[in-house]
Amino acid sequence: MQKLLTKYWLALHLAVLSLAAWLSVLYPGMGMTLSLFWLSFFAVQTFVLLPSMLLGETMGAARLRACLNAVQDPFVYAGLALVIFACIQWLNSGCSLTYLDDVELWRYGPPPVGWLPCSVEPFPAFMVFALFAVGVIGGWIFRNGVGKAGKRFFLGTVSMFSGCVAIYMVVMSLTGGQPYAAWAVLPEGSSWGMCFGFWLLVALGGHLNFREGGFAKTLIWSFFSLLGNLAGLLQFGSLLCIILFGVVALFLLGYWMFFLMRQTVGGLARLKLLLCVAVAGVALFLLFYLFPGNPVKEKVAQMADAQYYETLLDGRRFQEPLAWRIWQDRPWTGVGASGFTHYSRTLIEESDWARLNAYGGHLSNDWLQFLTEYGIIGAGLLLGLLIVLLIPLFSRMRVFSRTVMSSRVGGSLTDLDPYVVSGIAAVALVLLLSFLFSPFQSGAMLVSFMYVLAVIPGFLPTGVGNK
Repeated sequence: MQKLLTKYWLALHLAVLSLAAWLSVLYPGMGMTLSLFWLSFFAVQTFVLLPSMLLGETMGAARLRACLNAVQDPFVYAGLALVIFACIQWLNSGCSLTYLDDVELWRYGPPPVGWLPCSVEPFPAFMVFALFAVGVIGGWIFRNGVGKAGKRFFLGTVSMFSGCVAIYMVVMSLTGGQPYAAWAVLPEGSSWGMCFGFWLLVALGGHLNFREGGFAKTLIWSFFSLLGNLAGLLQFGSLLCIILFGVVALFLLGYWMFFLMRQTVGGLARLKLLLCVAVAGVALFLLFYLFPGNPVKEKVAQMADAQYYETLLDGRRFQEPLAWRIWQDRPWTGVGASGFTHYSRTLIEESDWARLNAYGGHLSNDWLQFLTEYGIIGAGLLLGLLIVLLIPLFSRMRVFSRTVMSSRVGGSLTDLDPYVVSGIAAVALVLLLSFLFSPFQSGAMLVSFMYVLAVIPGFLPTGVGNK
C-alpha cells in the first residue's frame, strides 16, 4: 500500500484526469466539463499530500521539496496566465449578431467589456478554459511531483486508455454509428486519428519496458496499446498522417531491433515481444477483414489521386485569408474559442457556408488559429508554455550526451529510456503536423501533448534519483 501511495497514486490521478479530458471532448456537455475541475482539484490535493519521494527522503521533506520546486517553476506562472486569459474570455463572452443597414451586412457587436478578451459563445470558451486548466495542472505536477516510476506507469496506463477508446470508436464507425462513421471519411481526417497515432508512437517505446514482464501481461497491453491505437490511426487519420506516422513507426521498430541487439536480453524475451506484435497485427487484419466497407482501402487509393492533394491545398487557400482578416479586428486578444467559424460566416457568401462547415471550424494551421482566436497575447502564452516545456528536454539531453561521450565504457542511444526516444518522436511529429492540420484544436490531443512533453525529461539524468 505504501508503494502504491508514494509511487503511483498521483500518476493514477493524472491518468484519470487525462481520460476525463478525452471523454469531455468525445461527449461535450456542462457536466463532463465541470468534472474536469473537480478531478483537477483532487490531483492538486494529492500533489500536496502525496508527491513522489526521492530515495532516503521522508514524506514531509518530499512535500516541502515538491512545493518549493513548483513555486520556482516558470511553467506554473506561464500556465496560470494562460488559464486566467481563457477564464476572462469565458466570463466576457456573448457577442450578439446585428444587421448593419448602412452597409447591408451582418456583424458581431462588441462584448460586455470591449477591451478585455472575449468569446462569441460561452460554452466553447468554458470548454477551452477547462482544458487549459487540465493541461497546465497536469504539466506542473509532472514536472515537480511525480517520480520516474509514476511517469512510466502513467504513460503505460494512458496508452491502454487510448487503445480502448480507439477500438470502441473504430467498431462504432465500422457499424455505421455517428458521428464516428462521418469522422472516418473526412478528406482531411479527424484529430482523433492523430491522437491515436501519437499514443501509438509512445506505446512503441513502452513496449520495450515489458521485456522482463510476463507474457500474458505483455500481450494484453500490446493488444490495446498497439492494436487499438493503430486501428484508430488507420480509421480516423488522413492519408498524409497515416504515411508520416507509419514512417516514424518504422523508425521506432528499427530502434527496437538496435535496442534488443545491444541489451543483454535473452532470446525468449525477444521472441515474446515480437510475438505480441505479431498477434496484434493479425488481430488488426481480422478486424478490418470483418468489415470490408471500411475506408482504409479508399485512403490507400488516394495516394495516386492528385485531386486529394489539390483539395487539401484548396482548403488552405480558402481559410487563411479569412483568418488574417478576422485577426486584424482583434489582434491582441482574438475573437475567442470557435470564433473563426462565427466571424467567417459574416465575411463570405451564404453559398460558401457549407464549404466552411465542412472543415469543422478548424484551420489547416493550429498556430494561425491560435493567433486568430486568442490573439497575440493568448498565442504568445501558448508558445511560452511550449518553450518552457522544451527547455528541460534540450538541457537534459545535452547532459546525457556529455555523459555518454565522457564514459570510458561507451554508450549509445540504447542507454536512453525507450520512452524518451518514442516520446520525442511523437512530440516532434505532432508539432510538425500542427502547421499542416489542426491537431491541437482537439482537447484530447492538446492535453496528451502537454503531458507527454512534461513527462519525458524526467527519464533523462539529472543527478538525483527518484524512487
